[in-house]
Amino acid sequence: MKNSDVALIQRVLAGDDDAFSMLVEKYQKQVHALAWRKIGDFHIAEEITQDTFLIAYKRLITLKEPQRFVGWLYVITSNCCSTWLRKKRLPIQSIEHLDQEDKEQLEKVAYSEFVVEENERISGQAQREVVKKLLAKLGESERTVMTLHYFGEMSCSEIGTFMGVSANTVKSRLRRAQQRLQKEEVMIREAIDNFKITPNLTETIMCEISRTKPAAPSSSKPIVPWIITASTVAVVLLMFGFGSNFLGIFQKPYSLDATAEMTVEIIDAPIIAHLESKPDIQMQIKNNKVLTQQNEPEEQQDDSRFTISEDTQIEETMEDYTKWELPKKAKARLGKGTINEITYSPDGNKLAVASAIGIWFYNPMTGEELDLYTGHTGQVYSATFSPDGTRIVSGSDDETLRLWDVETGKHIRTLSGHTDSVYQVRFSSDGKTIVSGSDDETLRLWDVETGKHIRTLSGHTGWIESVAFSPDGNMIVSASIDNTIRLWDMDTGEQIRTLSTEHTNRIYSVAFSPNGKMIVSARDDIILGKTICLWHVHTGEHIRTLSGHTGSVVSVAFSPAGHIIASASHDGTLCLWHVDTGEHLRTLTGHTDPVFNVVFSPDGSTIASASTDGTIRLWDIGTGENIRTLSDHINGVYSIAFSPDGSTIAGAGGDSTIRLWNAHTNENFRKLSGGHGRALYGNHGASINSVVFSPDGKTIVSGSDDRNKTICLWNADTGENIRTLSTEHTSWIYSIAVSPDGNTIISASADNTLRLWDMKTGKHIRTLKGHTETVHCVAYSPDGNTIISASADNTLRLWNMKTGKHIRTLKGHTETVECIAFSPDGNVIVSASGDNTLRLWDVNTGKHVRTLSGHTDRIRCVVYSPNGNTIVSGSDDKTLRLWDAHTGEHFRTLSGCTDFIKTVAFSPDGNTIASSGWDGTVLLWELEK
Repeated sequence: MKNSDVALIQRVLAGDDDAFSMLVEKYQKQVHALAWRKIGDFHIAEEITQDTFLIAYKRLITLKEPQRFVGWLYVITSNCCSTWLRKKRLPIQSIEHLDQEDKEQLEKVAYSEFVVEENERISGQAQREVVKKLLAKLGESERTVMTLHYFGEMSCSEIGTFMGVSANTVKSRLRRAQQRLQKEEVMIREAIDNFKITPNLTETIMCEISRTKPAAPSSSKPIVPWIITASTVAVVLLMFGFGSNFLGIFQKPYSLDATAEMTVEIIDAPIIAHLESKPDIQMQIKNNKVLTQQNEPEEQQDDSRFTISEDTQIEETMEDYTKWELPKKAKARLGKGTINEITYSPDGNKLAVASAIGIWFYNPMTGEELDLYTGHTGQVYSATFSPDGTRIVSGSDDETLRLWDVETGKHIRTLSGHTDSVYQVRFSSDGKTIVSGSDDETLRLWDVETGKHIRTLSGHTGWIESVAFSPDGNMIVSASIDNTIRLWDMDTGEQIRTLSTEHTNRIYSVAFSPNGKMIVSARDDIILGKTICLWHVHTGEHIRTLSGHTGSVVSVAFSPAGHIIASASHDGTLCLWHVDTGEHLRTLTGHTDPVFNVVFSPDGSTIASASTDGTIRLWDIGTGENIRTLSDHINGVYSIAFSPDGSTIAGAGGDSTIRLWNAHTNENFRKLSGGHGRALYGNHGASINSVVFSPDGKTIVSGSDDRNKTICLWNADTGENIRTLSTEHTSWIYSIAVSPDGNTIISASADNTLRLWDMKTGKHIRTLKGHTETVHCVAYSPDGNTIISASADNTLRLWNMKTGKHIRTLKGHTETVECIAFSPDGNVIVSASGDNTLRLWDVNTGKHVRTLSGHTDRIRCVVYSPNGNTIVSGSDDKTLRLWDAHTGEHFRTLSGCTDFIKTVAFSPDGNTIASSGWDGTVLLWELEK
């Protein structure tokens, strides 16, 4: 691709404009996708695409390294978007706002033709708006790669070149984005047809270019471009908030040569001063049902503020699983972590669950928790037993595999070599070899006894979703996001064949039949639908297709006898099929959210399924009856709150429910559900993004991203749904707050507005407008007179609560402001941002007081201690940081979380911190004054 670009550029500079039209045709989708992501208006993005290529044409002669054309184009596009945003151009009007002349012109068109065209236009525009709001749920960088991948039709390596980051970085961001939009991903793909740019855009651009001539090259090296370059660097530095005193120590400028992980990404990557290294995360092992702690040395710091209670670090019995294998300094864990994969032991007596925090073991007959293995520093995506049941291997987001002794729970060894997340691991039938499939697009074979890497199988061009050994151990099958199924020779590592799958989209799962003659695959195909395919192993011939699911088919399994196939789908159901005839035998219903994993018990009498509703269900294969349900695996906890008296913790998130835990016993004593409606697309529950207690503790208030964008009020004592407010927000509710007097509720939404409500009547009082992007967080001042809001437009806004008038805007962050909090005395505001910093602001003057730096990734949440002396922040770097609120000094880091931290709260007495996030757990950290 680079050589082709260079050749085309040379032809353009030689006067061949047709060569530039080829460049336009090649990159217009990517440029338009990026512009749409940054601007939010599909048609204006076309204008910016046109402007981008005109500028590129005029300045092409100044490009010193033609092989860097695509990265150069990215920078030009970003700059054009920034210029447009600064001008605050008005949005294109809808049909209702056309002037009289336009309306008269429309009347000349046949009415029926007009109606058809207008309905298509409005439908497409509405779908684009919905997709825009879906993407708004993601972080800035994830949103960009998602847009470029789906709507710019770019591969991860192409996106990496375009943005100036590594392909692995892009893949990690894309994977995280797809996980967070798991329910909506199908809808996004189906909307692609409404993102097609004008067919004659290239022609339009070239018409403009025909009236433009590139500047003639200079015979000498002029001084002016060097002056311009120096000025540009100075402007960029000032844009990021660095004064002249920092110019001498500023990082090296952005380079389009950058391909390694540690790169600077223009526009989308923040610049941080004074980064601190992330502390090591302790590996803990539980042996013989007793916890033993191997504590790392304490940080060198002033411990006069807090000391961590050691009461919870002594031996704990198996009965209280909330205290099993905790991170250092944590006292309890509520919830068991998001489920990623389930598997039976060969004797059927254990069910292993690969979760976000480790590997859980259950007795499938009783549902009893047996054990928990921890040690991975990222989510565990896959775990499987050896054929003799004595060992288990796990694969993780931390890029490693771990081998464990099942009888003792001892970690045997770690297998390292993959350069990205390990998605699936499997033992060979003789138990001597392990195969692993990774986000790094390779499979690796490992010797079980020595742990040595045997060989790497390469060929896939996307991450590996699923792997399996043939029953005789001679072959391996793999399925990838590159839409291919590949067969490999186990002994030589050579590729035997690629199955002609006709898949036009993602292949989620593959498995061999017990006799090794067939392969079954699960897919989500845009053309052929949500189907299961059977293939002949030795010929690669397609045998038959099984259809019936209405959602993506994401997991398939053969029964031990090989006569039945079970399939799991995003439509929330399981289906059983006859292998020989393809007949649909039975549909199993009961899960309330997508089902993503299904396995048979070794004797074939039971099926186990896992769902994003946080449950594992066991089913009788003969009757289809749900025998048993294992719960408390929560699909992300997006918001937590303490009751005013500190006795109860409320947690809400991705499984559409609110859970109440006793803060003293850790017991999950109630689950609130049914008040909020269904997700915008599909029939599954929507996420609850915010939950708070009223000041008197009698009411719980929650806000959801359901179809009606509702706020629910619940009786805190009984769990009864008191009232549901259909807010008339036009997009998701991200945050809610209750006034200190308990009389009003304020809601913040992705529709860029805040809405004020009467707590007692549910009546809408007023709407506050002014933000230009999603409002992520809202809070009342301690006296209730002021409201503060934080937005993806990188600003904070202060509002008068009684009048709704805008008081002032606080600017300084260079990325989305994710969270805000008032100090208890109401004099200071702290804000947390995607630029990896916290900022303190004087409420009365609006002036920036101090910046707190140290986190190495996006900061999602921040809170003051009740006495106002401490600030706690949680980040995508998987740590909590404690700061002196008066000096800004960082004095402690709490580590051990296996995924991003979404929210944090202080108990009313200031002795406990609660944190939660994408891993589906709430961790309690005990502090003593």
